[in-house]
Amino acid sequence: MSALLDIRNLHVTFGAGPDAVQAVRGVTLKVAEGESYGIVGESGSGKSTVLRAICGLAPTSEGSILLGGSELTSPRRADFYRRVQMVFQDPYASLHPRHTVDRVLSEPLAIHGFTDREARVEQALTDVGLGPSFRFRYPHQLSGGQRQRVAVARALILEPRVLLLDEPTSALDASIQAEVLNLLDRLRTERGLTYVMVSHDLAVVAHMCDRLMVMQHGQAVEELTRGALRARAATTDYTRQLLTASHGYTKAAS
Repeated sequence: MSALLDIRNLHVTFGAGPDAVQAVRGVTLKVAEGESYGIVGESGSGKSTVLRAICGLAPTSEGSILLGGSELTSPRRADFYRRVQMVFQDPYASLHPRHTVDRVLSEPLAIHGFTDREARVEQALTDVGLGPSFRFRYPHQLSGGQRQRVAVARALILEPRVLLLDEPTSALDASIQAEVLNLLDRLRTERGLTYVMVSHDLAVVAHMCDRLMVMQHGQAVEELTRGALRARAATTDYTRQLLTASHGYTKAAS
């Protein structure tokens, strides 16, 4: 498979000596352009650390990460953030409480030298279902779902090829989760985006992702297609336990 994102034998270690914690141990995966790839596991399994390592926010102690066939350097170069953006779990924590939506969206455009900022901000808000009337609101004036839409708009405003989604709906009410997931699904189709989505919820991953990797204790346990997930074709006891514990995944995978 020709991979847009290619992670080879990734190790992430925090600390040193007897206090060292191996958060990720030997993870290898490939994600094709236009694919939506899921990483699932319990809290502490290392799944979010993989995303942070891709962004350069977690130290790679061994292994390599390639984007478009080129190995990523540390620290990441500025053009990396034109190609890869991340949507975090908590939209309120990821937005500055004293910055308007306009400023939140304009700052990355200014950093990367875009001149048509006003038009891009308004288009980004329209694309995520909010519209220009939200430009000068503050995060506390928005609902949780609206804040996450702003976070998605901020990630998309630089027109990246890859979105890293770290539990993007887990902080939202159940009724709003479906709206945000459908928005992300539509945007991927319209823009030909590549997603890597982390979640503890198999139903979410089954709805969004073509393939998924199951992680436990920092290691990859197995990889499944959406069809294999729907058929309950897991090969490890740990994945079977996740399937049993996850309500509604069969319906979401259909």
